[in-house]
Amino acid sequence: PPRFTLFPYTTLFRSLLCLFPAVSIFAGGAKESQEPAAAGPKLSPMEALIEAAKKEGVLVSYGLPDDWVNYGGILGILKDKYGIKCMDTDMGSGSIIAALKAEKNAPVADATDLGFNFATVITREKLSQPYKNKYWDEIPDYAKDPDGYWSAAYWGAMAFTVNTEIIKNVPKTWDDLLKPEYHNMVTMKDPRESGTANMMVLAAAFAHGGSEKNVQPGLDFFKKLKKAGNIRPVRPSTSAIQKGEAPIALFWDFDGLSKRYSLDMDSLEVVIPQDGTVAGMYIQFIAAGAPHPNVAKLLLETEYSDEGQIEYAKGFVHPIRTSVKLPADVLEKFPPAEDYKAVNFVNDAEALGVAAEAIAKGWDEVAAIE
Repeated sequence: PPRFTLFPYTTLFRSLLCLFPAVSIFAGGAKESQEPAAAGPKLSPMEALIEAAKKEGVLVSYGLPDDWVNYGGILGILKDKYGIKCMDTDMGSGSIIAALKAEKNAPVADATDLGFNFATVITREKLSQPYKNKYWDEIPDYAKDPDGYWSAAYWGAMAFTVNTEIIKNVPKTWDDLLKPEYHNMVTMKDPRESGTANMMVLAAAFAHGGSEKNVQPGLDFFKKLKKAGNIRPVRPSTSAIQKGEAPIALFWDFDGLSKRYSLDMDSLEVVIPQDGTVAGMYIQFIAAGAPHPNVAKLLLETEYSDEGQIEYAKGFVHPIRTSVKLPADVLEKFPPAEDYKAVNFVNDAEALGVAAEAIAKGWDEVAAIE
């Protein structure tokens, strides 16, 4: 299920993301993680890290299930290449934040993954420790903390997933969705409960001249869509899509692509709306107090390596490192690269949180429309 969450302090959004547990490096926090034991002069820094990680032997993570952006493939590298035992507990972002805080004096987790909107929470609550992987200079400035407290390994875009067995004329823009031919065809979750749906409203705002600081155009668009009778009161679940109950589903491009290939439904077409949409990044970090800090560092190195970035792409998300050449058989599963020129990146995590609250509050008016 999607895990992009927009409300760090409320339960408004069902968590679609997870966090990287942290090792405290702050005054008054838990003990600072130890550097890899001094290695012989013949070992490179990476070799020394690998040796130290092998001695720790275990990665404890929160929210990195195998089927989330292909973490099964990434953790498989740690298992197969380095012999690291991986132990994950799948939980939502709110639960992960609460766990990291509760476990500060007796840390349990080493690593996690969560939405960009949580970046300010991580730094403010001192839930991470700094670490810059060897690919740091390739990560855009907007996708990393300058001091190394977090960085984003990948991103996804808001899109339409269209069942072409039902919809013969595939919509290409937001305004296309207003056409009478799509009456009772558009499905989405409630933006007051779902981070993904909330981002869809933000995407519609960008398409109509708005921004993360002006979400009203997005709310106004969905009022029109609701008045037109084009919104079907069905959640676009896997089951609903399989049964043809969600002819047009509004969610992440990687959700649509995952469903197309996992369900073997060639009839599903993922569309990047050409009048504008938004991207969402996901951040990784070493948790403050991580019991196995060197394994956590090795995980970060793996995630940002060419091999790791390709594994992410196999999970249908977009690697942050543009220098990585994706295999043709992976690349061909995505919409055309040209279509992604319509994507806008929201780089201010704090503004994103404010926008999410405004969208949730404003959705009451949309929901009230009969």
